[in-house]
Amino acid sequence: MTDSDIEERVTSLKFWCSRPVIEPLSGGITNRNYRASADGEEFVVRVCDELPHLGIDRKNETLCQTEAHQAGVAPGIVYSEPGILVSEFVEGETLTKARVSEPEMTTVIARTVRIYHGYWDKLRGELLYFCPFQTIRTYMQTALGLLADLPGDIDCLVIDSQELSHKMSPYRPTLCHNDLLAANFIAGPKKMWIVDWEYAGIGNPLFDLASISSNASFSTEQDEFLLQAYRGTTERTDLFELRALKTVSLLREALWSMIQTVTSELDFDYVEYARTNFEAYKEARASLSAGGHQLR
Repeated sequence: MTDSDIEERVTSLKFWCSRPVIEPLSGGITNRNYRASADGEEFVVRVCDELPHLGIDRKNETLCQTEAHQAGVAPGIVYSEPGILVSEFVEGETLTKARVSEPEMTTVIARTVRIYHGYWDKLRGELLYFCPFQTIRTYMQTALGLLADLPGDIDCLVIDSQELSHKMSPYRPTLCHNDLLAANFIAGPKKMWIVDWEYAGIGNPLFDLASISSNASFSTEQDEFLLQAYRGTTERTDLFELRALKTVSLLREALWSMIQTVTSELDFDYVEYARTNFEAYKEARASLSAGGHQLR
């Protein structure tokens, strides 16, 4: 579909009482997003095809965002149909890596994440399970099937990352976002909002912290601060597992990008994004080994 075809579809939704005024929202690297104004109200429209090769299930996304909205951290969904998701527009600042790294903002983010993690005993619906180690294995298989130009040492990287899966402690599964890029945080006048729940599911809460850390390029000291802000302690085991999951998050992001080099039509340099994440994975993995953390 051309851009004009997509925009015509967005403006012709049955949801509208009158034809909306729309404008593209920049920054998305998976979907096309639009801000829509209609009848004095503002909305965000996501044009979102089914993307099973990326592990995205739109029914699950809707369920997860609905539960996150009930927990008070996500915009509400007002309309959906196959390939379209319309959510409330929330006013605020879309964060950058630099803003996420500010101690005061890191604290607000940690407390917001803790809110929906603490909602585990109120969740409803058949939410899908998310395991980053399984995702890496699946992405690897998908990328190979698509003949993506994977690095020569990819087998070693994946095998090495899988070794870390045996070092994780048991945890209480809960709703996790699993894709906490800086741009998925919107700092409103009164609260922090989290958007884009398409990779969400039931999983390990520490992976969300690892996702924050990896996407904002946190140092070890910043990881400690994040963990302290989230949990109130910085136990050695928790810090090791956060940093281990950080490496996993980086490898998952790199493999995700390799798939996108073949399948995505968006104007984004997925090759460079993959290269950056592969390098960051190797650096984080070396730092983990050099930090005196013993693999149990």
